[in-house]
Amino acid sequence: MSDVERVTTVAGIATLKRSGRRTLAISVLPDGNLELVAPMNASLASILERVAKRAAWINTQRRAFRAMNEVRPVLRYVNGATHRYLGRQYRLKLINDASQSVTLRGAYLHVSVSSGGEEEVKAALARWYRRQAHAQFERRLGRWVEWCRHRKLPHPNLRLRMMPRRWGSTQQDGTICLNPELIRAPSVCVDYVIVHEICHLKYPDHGPKFRGLLQQLCPEWKVIKARLENGDFA
Repeated sequence: MSDVERVTTVAGIATLKRSGRRTLAISVLPDGNLELVAPMNASLASILERVAKRAAWINTQRRAFRAMNEVRPVLRYVNGATHRYLGRQYRLKLINDASQSVTLRGAYLHVSVSSGGEEEVKAALARWYRRQAHAQFERRLGRWVEWCRHRKLPHPNLRLRMMPRRWGSTQQDGTICLNPELIRAPSVCVDYVIVHEICHLKYPDHGPKFRGLLQQLCPEWKVIKARLENGDFA
């Protein structure tokens, strides 16, 4: 992929990257910035024309992110603070114990730490969330192994990767990267992201064939996608 360019569009300044993909990808990032990934041979004029046609969608995405950021609470790591796991809220119950463990019991996340300081609690919770994410995502991704095999697609392999701008990404060798923070979202949203990435094993872009397959495998994907983008899962 070539170096990043900055171009002026009807939707404002955007970063433009070139790649071997066949169609233009337009992404609105959570901070409102616009990211474009275009085929190597695409002319700048054709790229700007495509962005102009998607201007209304770009503005809708920006409004959604602004609304989400305005209501997002600051996470606390103290006794009684609430955190989400698979879409449900749980209260922290801190226990003075050097075991550095986290246990889910009823409506509480029991966090055993030695000092009870927020940084220690945060670190213990981060380890627990990552373990849960790996177990949940691996199990849900495993449902698609036979589906992929029958269609001679790459075997889907899970990799956890923190991605501030997205929930998932797919590589041509079958590696599906999922953001461990997705474990805070409802199960239906987790499954949607996985289906979305599975579809990319067959269709790397977001063209009509990709959308048709996604619609077939997840008929409610538009509603779920909106819920994921607008929800508060902190």
